[in-house]
Amino acid sequence: MKKEEINIVAVLESVLFMYGREISFTRIGELLDVSEEGAVQTVKALQGEYKKRENCGLRIIVKDDVVQMVTHSNSAKVIEQITKKELDGPLTPVAMEVLSIIVYREPISKIDIEAIRGVNCSFSIRNLLRRGLIERVHTDKTRRVQQYQTTIDLLRLLGIESVEELPEFDELSTDKRIDAILYNELDNQGTVNNG
Repeated sequence: MKKEEINIVAVLESVLFMYGREISFTRIGELLDVSEEGAVQTVKALQGEYKKRENCGLRIIVKDDVVQMVTHSNSAKVIEQITKKELDGPLTPVAMEVLSIIVYREPISKIDIEAIRGVNCSFSIRNLLRRGLIERVHTDKTRRVQQYQTTIDLLRLLGIESVEELPEFDELSTDKRIDAILYNELDNQGTVNNG
């Protein structure tokens, strides 16, 4: 395998991890700047790499024209136990952080949550959805982007009538540093670029 192919396979692995859900070959091609056929070949190469690793806990599945990174079936029981503990126990600090972002910036997409946090949030979002603390909404029919907002159950648990009652809501919901991350307005030093 050529060096360029190894690099693009590594980038694909990162993209699939970051997405945390299914993604089409067309979108992979766009992200990797390759043809759709190139995307198919890169996915096959990554699938091959995973199959070679005896103790790899991940797999790449393909159905029709979409791809997703998933956990290996060998670890299904362990993953099920971990997921049950996550749902039954208190929220982790990561889940609390994701919930805070949603509360102060709702409705907000997964991509924007991850832009603020800098890492994949799929597990935390699923956890919050299963607990009924957040819900999916479609606010932009043209982009077909799922966004997340808080539920009435969360307000009930917090004992408030509206998220606006939360501490420093006005300040945090309009924080210019967060806006800069979301709208790519930071300069090279990480400060807000006012134009």
